[in-house]
Amino acid sequence: MAAERTLMAWIRTSLSMITFGFGIDRFFHYLKRTEMGTSVNAINEERVLGLSLITLGVFALAFAIVVHWNTLKKLEEEDFQYTSKWSLGITVAIVLVFIGLASYIPIITQDINMMEIFSLDSQVIQNFAFLTVFSIILTLGVELSLQNLLNFWRQPSLLIRSLLAVIVIPPLVVALTLLIFKLPEAFVSALVLLVASPGPALLTRRAAMAGARFDYIVSLQVTLAILAIVFTPLTLKFFSVLSPYDTDVNFLKVAYQVASVQFFPLSIGFAIRTIWSDSLEEISSFLRIVSNTLFIVLSIILLLIGFDVVPVLGVVPILVAIILTLLGLAIGHLFGIGYEADIQSGMAVTTIARNAGLAIFIALFKDQARVVPVIVGVLIIGIVAGLPYSIWMKRKII
Repeated sequence: MAAERTLMAWIRTSLSMITFGFGIDRFFHYLKRTEMGTSVNAINEERVLGLSLITLGVFALAFAIVVHWNTLKKLEEEDFQYTSKWSLGITVAIVLVFIGLASYIPIITQDINMMEIFSLDSQVIQNFAFLTVFSIILTLGVELSLQNLLNFWRQPSLLIRSLLAVIVIPPLVVALTLLIFKLPEAFVSALVLLVASPGPALLTRRAAMAGARFDYIVSLQVTLAILAIVFTPLTLKFFSVLSPYDTDVNFLKVAYQVASVQFFPLSIGFAIRTIWSDSLEEISSFLRIVSNTLFIVLSIILLLIGFDVVPVLGVVPILVAIILTLLGLAIGHLFGIGYEADIQSGMAVTTIARNAGLAIFIALFKDQARVVPVIVGVLIIGIVAGLPYSIWMKRKII
């Protein structure tokens, strides 16, 4: 019966692919009849997409019948043992992935601005980003032990080194960079806002890629969130004196943003941890799956936006962003000497990781919407430039 259900599942899957193939054929036939001035080559696209799906459906159905027949024959043997040397499902999935990519590439290459599809102005994307950050911080609140946070604060050497590497040295490096390089105003504003906004909500995800210790990263993130109430306005005040650009901001607004984005979900997480302590493992596992899934989707959206944002920054700003990222990693790595590798890597990643949400909030509050895409661009450059270090440290720790 299980074999019969498997065959029926493949029949449904194959029929779906065949139906989609005919549907695409009818769609392009409709385009030709209506003569809608589209730049799509209807004949080629119809043959590639429609026939590919139809062929794949027929192929999957034919091989499913063969596998089903062989399985029934083996079931008649007394010493039957199921062995799977080749997966039809994985084969079909891989082919579908490449068919999807092949059909998606022409959309990108036909002068369609990716920002028209994935825009920072989209309320859907903004809400999705907020839900992603909220779910991650909520998960941290459930998983973080108050005792671990107190233990981190009771280590003055590690605490001071971490704060020096993350919130003291980077603003000085950026200030020196602004004195050396003549950079566009929007790029300068983006750098200043980012360096003044430590402790991003997605820090644990980036640090995990570098094999960093979880309790250290979460404790440092909460500490940075508390200090941001005072540190961010002071840093912006420092740059408003140093540079001619308006970067001053009301610290009450910053405090409200930090509280609403980080402390509120963190408090709910602590409450869940306290009230439902008996079911903590199940709740934590479920929240972790949800937050990880949302984080992956949000990362893909940001990368799609970056296709249009990063190239328009210019060669010099891109190089400056890469240099600052590498310097930040070096600073954090050096300040972490003497501690375990998982703490050292966490300190380095935290040094370059910035709270883009807070930076964007301040930019919008000061009517500097043009800076928002630049902030996203700098953020993406930093993530990509720091990826080799994360891979290297995680292999070293493992």
